[in-house]
Amino acid sequence: MTNLTALRAEISRWEHDLAELEAECTAEGWTEPEKLMMILQRTSGTYRHKVLARLEDDELPLLPATPDSEAPHALAVLNLIIVDELRDLVSQLDDLRLELIRFGQTAQLRLRATEILAGLRALGRLLLRFSQEVDNPDLDHWT
Repeated sequence: MTNLTALRAEISRWEHDLAELEAECTAEGWTEPEKLMMILQRTSGTYRHKVLARLEDDELPLLPATPDSEAPHALAVLNLIIVDELRDLVSQLDDLRLELIRFGQTAQLRLRATEILAGLRALGRLLLRFSQEVDNPDLDHWT
């Protein structure tokens, strides 16, 4: 399994897991704090132990055969930036989860969690789309 394929699989699995969790929460009548707690916990766990672990283990996961000798370095830098941003968002989710445990106030926490989840999704899509373009470059674009 290629790095990109494995990464896509992890992110798809996370999206599917959240959809199943939503259905389970609704069917079982979970409270909003319970539901939010599980979303935060599953997202944090998936990103910290699977997505980030995969990105951090690979030295240059996005490295393609490129027409530019500068591209490998640029891709390595891009990867480091994305990993750092993902790590920061996951840490914010962990902080929100702790706040929810302590205070139980869900309105503001839900808004912040939604923003962070949107950020994770956007960075994941960026990483995957950029990786896909790099794996299958349009060489006409570079000439």
